[in-house]
Amino acid sequence: MNRKLLIPLFSLIIISFLIFIIYLNDKKVNWPKEIWDEGIPIEVDLRELNKRTDHAFSLNSNDELGITNALLIVQDGRVVFERYNNGINKNTKLVSWSMAKSFTGAITGIMIKKGYISSIHEKNLFPDWKDSRSEITIDHLLNMKSGLKFSEEYDTSGNSDTLEMLFGEGKFDQASFAASFPIKNKPGSVFSYSTGTTNILSKVIKDRLEERKIDYYDFLQENLLERIGLNNTTLEFDKSGNFIGGSSVYASARDYARFGYLYLRDGLWEDEQVIPKEWIKATQIPKSNTGGIYKNKFWLIDSRFEEGYGLPEDTYYCAGFGGQYILIIPSKDIVLVRLGETYRDTSSGNKVLNYLGEIVELFPDMKMN
Repeated sequence: MNRKLLIPLFSLIIISFLIFIIYLNDKKVNWPKEIWDEGIPIEVDLRELNKRTDHAFSLNSNDELGITNALLIVQDGRVVFERYNNGINKNTKLVSWSMAKSFTGAITGIMIKKGYISSIHEKNLFPDWKDSRSEITIDHLLNMKSGLKFSEEYDTSGNSDTLEMLFGEGKFDQASFAASFPIKNKPGSVFSYSTGTTNILSKVIKDRLEERKIDYYDFLQENLLERIGLNNTTLEFDKSGNFIGGSSVYASARDYARFGYLYLRDGLWEDEQVIPKEWIKATQIPKSNTGGIYKNKFWLIDSRFEEGYGLPEDTYYCAGFGGQYILIIPSKDIVLVRLGETYRDTSSGNKVLNYLGEIVELFPDMKMN
């Protein structure tokens, strides 16, 4: 080839490459307004997707998966699948149960961003914690390592500190009830899942806001709910004025998806950094002494266990009693919400995650740059 022709050809290749790079970097992010954009990727086998989702909503799946009330998938900022059980629609508020803990984790990140909590290492959290409880830190509360002797059971026939807190003696001031328990293990040494621990963290947040004469409810509205358009979400407070951050959010599937989308977009919402990006990134790295499966009130995939449920390794998620899930999958640019009633046995939750893995595998990888 003539050398004189090579120079402009080479220049054209370079310019085309630069244009392509600019296109990738400027790829528009779809932000949900009042209404989500909708549309399914052409790569998805729609017949197979319908076949698998039909199973979840049929009576034939009840023994395996329990009842599925809502299944919503967002990819590339669009609703690509949405289905509800009889009597439920896109506006129906459904209970989060322990998915609320992830909301508390998000609020903690906002508090640290504003300087209202100094750091995750802050301790001496309550004046009446004059014993070894004074060594409990924000980090310990975030990652279920407080060391408090609190029994997380849901069986009404036995000793359940959780049920006593939610519905019995502690129901009017749940955080104070949980905070009254003695130390069982050295703070930070043992992972022990506890709804009480999360309610205690919520009280720390409340106390720090009250010191600044800021109303807790108003703070949550202004700094989280209104910022990302959670207009169909209710946060429950107990009689003490504390957000029941361990269990009590009521929201539509679309609002739960918005919360997951905030994490998928590294805490950014349109042009505002609602939660620090560093907080979101840190949430995806498991904390020590948690078995590699927990960080900042979110669950992480442990590929050693049941082959990661068939979900991508970068999946992290909110989980609640009865099979409530918000899955966040960066490699597929997906947020998946499943809400239901899965109570039959202790292994059912794993079956639901395995089933969701079968749904997710139908969607292409779409990792954002």
